[in-house]
Amino acid sequence: MKSLVLRLSMILAVCLLFSAVSMGQMRSNKFGVGASGSYFLLQSDFSTASTSIGGGIDLSYSVMEYFSIRSSMGLGMLEAKTLKAGAVTLASKMQTTLIFGNLYLTADLSPNGEFNPFIFVGGSGIFIDPRVTVSGVSGQILAPSSFRKRLKGTIVGGVGFDFFVSEFLSFTVAGEIGLPYSDVIDGYAGGSKKDSYQRISLGIKYYFFDQDFITRLLKALEERYK
Repeated sequence: MKSLVLRLSMILAVCLLFSAVSMGQMRSNKFGVGASGSYFLLQSDFSTASTSIGGGIDLSYSVMEYFSIRSSMGLGMLEAKTLKAGAVTLASKMQTTLIFGNLYLTADLSPNGEFNPFIFVGGSGIFIDPRVTVSGVSGQILAPSSFRKRLKGTIVGGVGFDFFVSEFLSFTVAGEIGLPYSDVIDGYAGGSKKDSYQRISLGIKYYFFDQDFITRLLKALEERYK
């Protein structure tokens, strides 16, 4: 009996590491957890956008074949340079700390394949802390009266794809756009633009199987090695 249990454990471990990609990737009730890095494309009243990056945690849950729920939560730093009102430079630099949480409904176009394109739509909530550099002094608030509310939300959507190394591991690339969040992401409420950003993410995710799959796998191995 001990020998049987040992063999079952070893075979299960091998299956977890090297499971073939030909089996269903986005099986119903499959749950994924991972991490990703983000690159933000900022639109604001500042004339020059700088490199803006961040990172976070990603979750996914396959409700059924072709349909899943995904979420992304993380931090980012939005940066830009040169804010002018006519010929007057109001601020030379902006740095906005961003905390975001997104929830998406997703259509998986090839849930049983190694390569799974998907489209998604959902809602996004952010907390912002905009700071600017004025006359060489950083950490300034340009227009304090405009920051009574720093929680903002909008509708977002986008496209992406999962590349499955195995049933348990995938790499994901996605791009999302949203309606303008607010006029104060850049710390300046007097401009002509509603501020917004697009996000491109690259992530890695590990998946946990549904209970039915584990039960079937153990039963098949037990029958094979009786």
